[in-house]
Amino acid sequence: MRIRATRTFAALAVLLLAAPVFAAKNASGTNSATYDVHEPTTIGQTQLKPGQYSLEAVDGQNELSILQHGKVIGKVPCHWIQLPAKPLTSEVLSDQGKVTRVSFKGNLQAVQLD
Repeated sequence: MRIRATRTFAALAVLLLAAPVFAAKNASGTNSATYDVHEPTTIGQTQLKPGQYSLEAVDGQNELSILQHGKVIGKVPCHWIQLPAKPLTSEVLSDQGKVTRVSFKGNLQAVQLD
């Protein structure tokens, strides 16, 4: 009985130590922002019609993915820039119908579109 309790405790300890590694990997990888388009808009070479989209960028990668209904409809080159403070909400900045930057809630970095 004592051996079984020791094995159970050891297995539980390993799981508890491994859990933060899995959580950190998932939590730090993909940044996502919801983007509601109300008039035709361009992101890179991708034309967006009015609707709801998800914009995703993975830390350290220079590509922004555009998703609609969970499917990737376009990818755009980008580069990361440093922000002066963490934004409280995600923001999509555009100029004359063309998206120029995406900042993600709570992240000191944003993607600038090339």
